[in-house]
Order: sequence, then C-alpha cells, then structure tokens
Amino acid sequence: MIFAKNEKNQSGFLLVEIMLALAVAVCAIAAAGLMAFAGQTMSVDSELDAQALEMAQRLIEEQRILAGDDFRRVNSTSTAEGIFSGRVNVSRHDFFVKSISAAVNWNINGRNRQTEISALIADYGNTAGNDTCDSNLTGDWKNPQIVKVIDFSDFAENASSTYAIGDIDVYKNKLYVAMEKTGTKKDSTLFVFDISNPSMPILLDKIDNNNAAMAGINAITVNKNYAYAASTGVKQFQIIGINAGPLKIIPTDKISGGGDGQSIFYKDGYIYLGLASKNNVPEFHIIDVRNLSSVVEVGHWPLDGGLRHNINDIYVKGNYAYLAHPTDADGSGGCPQEQLTVLNISNPANPYRVGGFYDYGALGNGKISYLIGDVIYFGRTSSNTSGLSDAIPEFYILDNSMPENLQNKNSVLPRPYAKEISSSANGLIVRDYLAFLLTTKQSEKPGEFQIIRIDLPENISSYANAITLPDSGEENALKTGSGAAMDCEGNYLYVASIDGAGKSYISIITAP
Repeated sequence: MIFAKNEKNQSGFLLVEIMLALAVAVCAIAAAGLMAFAGQTMSVDSELDAQALEMAQRLIEEQRILAGDDFRRVNSTSTAEGIFSGRVNVSRHDFFVKSISAAVNWNINGRNRQTEISALIADYGNTAGNDTCDSNLTGDWKNPQIVKVIDFSDFAENASSTYAIGDIDVYKNKLYVAMEKTGTKKDSTLFVFDISNPSMPILLDKIDNNNAAMAGINAITVNKNYAYAASTGVKQFQIIGINAGPLKIIPTDKISGGGDGQSIFYKDGYIYLGLASKNNVPEFHIIDVRNLSSVVEVGHWPLDGGLRHNINDIYVKGNYAYLAHPTDADGSGGCPQEQLTVLNISNPANPYRVGGFYDYGALGNGKISYLIGDVIYFGRTSSNTSGLSDAIPEFYILDNSMPENLQNKNSVLPRPYAKEISSSANGLIVRDYLAFLLTTKQSEKPGEFQIIRIDLPENISSYANAITLPDSGEENALKTGSGAAMDCEGNYLYVASIDGAGKSYISIITAP
C-alpha cells in the first residue's frame, strides 16, 4: 500500500512538471515571437527612416538647384511620394539668405513618424541682383492691408511745393523715392526713409538732383552704397552717394544729343540706361560703374542711329537685356511691331538684337517686365483709352527658355498666356504664385493695386479684391489715383501713386 501511494504521488508530480514545462515553453515561444516582431518592426522603421531622410535631403537639394537658377524660385512647397508627405518651409534669414526646413511625415501601423532637416541657402550666384523682395509668401494675401500711407504734402518745403513721384526703390530697410517733377526748382527730388518698421517710416535725408530745374528723376535703382538715377535735364544719368553723411551727387558725363533718362537697371557693376527718343541718338546705353573715379560708357544700341522710341523699362538677366518700349509699328527702329525687344549683351561693347515679342502689334505699348527663371512677366499700356474695356490683354506670361525665339515660342495656341486687366500696367512684381500689378487711372476707373494668381498660366485669375489708390479727397481729385511705381521688400509692397490734383502718395501694403 505504501508503494502504491508513492507511485500515485510521483505520477502527480510528473503531471505538474509537464504542465510547468509547457507553460515555460509557451512563454519562451511567445517572448521569442514578440522579440521577432519587435525586431521586424525596428527593421521596418529603420528602413522607412532611411527613406524619409533621403527624401528630405532630396527636397533640400532641389531647393539648392532652384536657387542656382534664380533665388526667387526658392519658396515653400509640398509633395507626396507613396506613404510619405513632404513639406518644405522657407523663411527669410537675411536679404539674400533663406532658411529651409524639409519635413517628411508618414504613418505606419497607426504610429505617426517624422523626419526633419534644415539648411541655409544663399544667393551666391547673385541671381536676384539687388532685389530684396521676399519671394516666399506669408500671411493672408486674399485680404491685403494698407498699414501706412505716406502723403508727400506733409513734406512740402514751401507753399508752392508739389511732388510727382517718378520711381521708387526699396533696398535693405531704406525706401528711396525719386520725384520726376516738383513745384519749384528748389524742391528736393530724392527722399530717403528708414523703413525698419514699415508701419512707421522715418525721413532720413533728401536732396535736389538739379536745382536749376523743376524736372527731376524719372527712374532710380540702388545697390550697396550708391543710388543710380535716370534724370531729366542737364544729365541723363547721375550717381548719388548714400552710405555715410548727407546725400552727395557724384559728377557724370552727359550723353551728347540724347533724350532724357527714362529707365535704369543695375547688374554686376554695370548700369543699363534707357533714354527718351531724340535726334536719332541710340536710346539704350551700357555704362561701367565698377570704378566710380572712371565711369565710362562701354556700349549702346542701336549701333547706328536710334530706335525712335522711348525705352520705358529695362530688365537684365544673364546675357540678355529686355527692353519694353512703344510699338515699332513700321519697323523703322529695327524691331518690327515689337513691344519687348531682347538684346544679347554678353559683350557690353557690342549689344545686338536677338529676338522680341508683340501681340496685337499695332495696339498697346511695352511698359514693364519682370523675369524669374525662364519666364517673363510682361505688362503693356492699355489699347483702349476710353469707354468699356476691350478683349486685348495688358498682362502676359511668356516662355523665355529660348530668348532668340521669344515670338515664335509664344505665338502658337494656346499661347500667349495673357489677361485683360482693363488698364495700363505701371508696376509689376511676382512672388511665388502671385503677381502684383499697379494700374493707371483708366477713363472713370481709378488706378488700382491688383493681385492675380499665375501658377496656372492658361487660367490667370484674380486672387483678391483690388485696392483703390489714394487721393486727396478734393472734389476734382476723387477716385483719380494713378499708379506711378512699385517695389517690395520682405513681405511688404510699396506702392507709389499720384492723384488728379498732382499729389503723391506711397501706400505700404502687407498681408495680416
């Protein structure tokens, strides 16, 4: 009996041991499974992390490539690749440096993951020239706001003082305002404001470029320590020192026989000057200003005689200069029907025409152009001077991938991409997918600040309600504001206008 009892107890112990062993085995297998799953998850995460990092690095590199072509093409954007969504955020670090962050997000098994890297990209190639406008849009531009209006009546130097703005330039927290005409010979024709706080501009200095005449400065451009002016009267081109102490006129020579200075552009040590047509003298001149003790004209166009048209606007990019001018209706100036002429300036001593553009060649004059990458944004005067608007456009988006073939590239349907804006375009700035247009008074319609969307060139559309330009409120000046000039710095637009009473204003506009 004792033997039988012991045998039964041993049998019980064996069963417990087997059950324990099975439990341990199950736990071990489960643990091994969990470890295998965790390892697999870590492996998948590592692989996806690597793919996301590669995508973020590629997004940064794409921005570097865009900057090499044109710094103003570096803007915030988003993209998607499979399970990954990428976002590039761009902000201004300095006038010619942008801060870039590339973030890549994805979801795996209900878990949100992100990889983000950052970089600084500078305009080492000087592709934006002296343009300090921030191409990256911030704020709500569907609801632009005027934060300040500068009324130049407040700066009258005597009871007869009046000011008609000819041009403005904004450069590194300074606003330069040039007057094309004043009420007296002693009135200042160049005003300089500190706009470190755009809503509170402070007048720093002013000067009269020619105290023998009421005519002043028609166009101005600023680079580093100097302002370069296209002037009326005694000299068509003037240099003004702006760096230290009071403003100072630096002597230059007159272009013999030529008309008044009309337009001007600075690029890499050269001034490109446009004149009014006069005496069959060339209207386009290239001036070397790299050494101000020896300023010298190095080239002009046309080489023989004149274009016979005023040069309304000049834009220089790469080896080409783009001249906006009245329609060369009969071809006597050497560019039949053109309103925009392209010159090869790779040899400044020998500029020559390589192409051009016109649309409705007998109607409307070339007025202004703005280039980004291989696209020209072109504005014309209105073909309709009174009554209802017509169907002929004033704003164009042109393919400039082949400057020598500009007309043909933009004449085959559905091109040219264009929009009728019911007025002449006196100012034009492009920022990312928006174009900002400044128009003149047209019939009963006052001048406006317009915003249009341009990322779908075949469907150019209004983006926000237009802002009517200011007037003095006098009975004969109501709704008579007309756009004179426009520039941009950071996220602010500076809009110059003149009303029917001859009073000048600058409206400072931004997005909240």
